[in-house]
Amino acid sequence: MRSGLLFLPFISFFSAVLAIATSKAYSSQPIIGLALWVIAGISLLAWLVLDASNISRMFRRKGAKHGLSQGVSVILAVTLVLGIGFVTKRDRFNKTYDVTKDGLNTLTVESTKLVNQLKSNNQKVQVLAFFQDEAKKAQFNKLLALYKNAAAPLAVEYIDPQTDPTRAMAESITVPDTVLFKLGKQESRLTSFSEEKMSNALVRIMKDREHVVYFLSGHGEPDINSKDPVGLSLAKAELEAERFVVKQAKLLDLGKYPDDADLLIVAGPRYDLLPAEKVILEQAMLEAKPMMFLVDALVDLPNIKSLVADAGIRLNDDLLIIRPDDPRGQILGQNNAIAAELDQFSPITADFAKRGSVSIVTANTRSLEVLPDSKLHLKTVTLAKTDPVIIKVKDVRTEADIKTSVKESQVEAGSFNIYAISTGLVGGDKVADNAPAPKDPSSAPKAPKELRIFVGGSSQLAANLGGQRGENLDLFTNAVNFLLQDEDFLSIRVKDSDASRLDLTTQSSQFLLLFISFIYPLLFFGAGGVYWFQRRRA
Repeated sequence: MRSGLLFLPFISFFSAVLAIATSKAYSSQPIIGLALWVIAGISLLAWLVLDASNISRMFRRKGAKHGLSQGVSVILAVTLVLGIGFVTKRDRFNKTYDVTKDGLNTLTVESTKLVNQLKSNNQKVQVLAFFQDEAKKAQFNKLLALYKNAAAPLAVEYIDPQTDPTRAMAESITVPDTVLFKLGKQESRLTSFSEEKMSNALVRIMKDREHVVYFLSGHGEPDINSKDPVGLSLAKAELEAERFVVKQAKLLDLGKYPDDADLLIVAGPRYDLLPAEKVILEQAMLEAKPMMFLVDALVDLPNIKSLVADAGIRLNDDLLIIRPDDPRGQILGQNNAIAAELDQFSPITADFAKRGSVSIVTANTRSLEVLPDSKLHLKTVTLAKTDPVIIKVKDVRTEADIKTSVKESQVEAGSFNIYAISTGLVGGDKVADNAPAPKDPSSAPKAPKELRIFVGGSSQLAANLGGQRGENLDLFTNAVNFLLQDEDFLSIRVKDSDASRLDLTTQSSQFLLLFISFIYPLLFFGAGGVYWFQRRRA
């Protein structure tokens, strides 16, 4: 064989290996793989044509049979490695290893649950990505990779609104770099990208119906549309973003519990319920209507306290403040309570507890206690305790009590409960064990239903001032979802930083395998062969 032409089969084989390695790594640009296959074919054909006489002579030599068998062995070995390359193209070989301490580059448990729920329901989300900014597109692609590694059923389509303005207009795209998520008739839009926002976008389109949430009014409660520090506009906006219908109602005007209400929230009342209103809410509890009570300190509300006590929770007459010698009091204001010890088992607070560094800060806060027995016989779990820097001023029912001199015996240091949840079965008809089954299904005894009650010692959890801290609104939203028995749709919180990770995807693992197995050895032996032929001819 002519040594000067031996580079042609080397180039042919090298190009074929690269074509296999890049066919999926650059699947969006198939021209690269096609060009490499063309180079491989042309190089092989050129070698066979230009060195045809020497190749023919080689097969007519003595010992050609032995050489042929060796050649077949080499070809089989090469075919085996190329076959391994093809096999590794399959997606089941995707592996991602998150090497960060807190798993910053993998999906949270809540996000993974959403992905699994989509898969179990055989639902596929259509994702329309309208990008002009390549940097934002790259940010979205990096986030999208987390969901693809979890096998999220997402059908992604990229559309340039400049080259396809008709499509952008059809989807009402008015903001650059918008991603549209669609599932059935539901849709959600994102213009900034994080796991928190993307998972919550999936939550919105996965909900099969809109829950109606009422805020009670008529007792000095903040307005749901007010943007004042004590207003509830942020909480309203947060709930509406998750496809809740938010309303406000006066029980006395309705004369009953709202017919369309899925949840009633009593947030920040300044005056107590009237006896008739208390009766309405007592009956609603027996009918397993979920409720949330957020009651500030220094407000005397005996009827509301009685309702909460029926659920197994006592609202104490006290005020929690930051210890005067603690520097956080200078930053936050002394009239604040800091909840740092969060329950790690409740779905409302489990993610906060896992993160470890989350604090819930609220003003005008009172403590709670779990009653050993209650009228409704519910199971009560405390969700958050204050930081040890908090002190409790006891026996203060109103602001007038705190303005008078406070005795040393009224001050107590420690950790105090400020949020609790009560759950249990209520209602239903009592049936004797030996009672015969009814012949008429309509006369069958009613089964008991589950009642859920959330109680907080401050309305700042939902108020605009407290809502400026994202953790407060997240806890509030989680509690709402829990009360409505939508634990699968709890808020997903963003992770703190974006550290490095080690990715071994289909394309990268395939390329790594081929590089180690073939590309590097071929380069090494090819360079050595060229050097050997040059020395031989010298």
